[in-house]
Amino acid sequence: MADLESLDISLFRPWPVRPRYDGGASIGRSDTAFHEIEPKARRGETGDDLRLLLNDLTAEMRAQFSFFRKLRMAAVKKGRAGEDGPDIRTEVKAAADAMALIIRTLEKADELQRRLAASRQSEEERHLNLRDYDNAKAHFLDLIEKRAEEIAAKRG
Repeated sequence: MADLESLDISLFRPWPVRPRYDGGASIGRSDTAFHEIEPKARRGETGDDLRLLLNDLTAEMRAQFSFFRKLRMAAVKKGRAGEDGPDIRTEVKAAADAMALIIRTLEKADELQRRLAASRQSEEERHLNLRDYDNAKAHFLDLIEKRAEEIAAKRG
């Protein structure tokens, strides 16, 4: 189980539209990158629905984590004050279990955000490669046409 006392909940925060990847390069948005994670996410006009949903989930889970941490600490204080009994132990265990579940949920949301970001990055790289190919193809077709015109001018 995670060390709930030393967990830095601020590590789990909303992801930006343009996350930074290895080397610090900023990658742009790609509206079609959602198909690898969730086909239903392609319905939105901006294609940003999944990222925003995961950000909302992250914010909500952080608030719930803080609430259950306070609840558990209050139950521990009651136990130290001499109010011992099964109810207090049950409260502490329930709060600790809820916090562990929240941590797992946050980790899963973070994993999905990372997959989404990687998908966007690979989609942008694919589009970049297609643009390079299209530019090279257009360049060579232009060279062929110019050369054909030169040959036709010499013969004509």
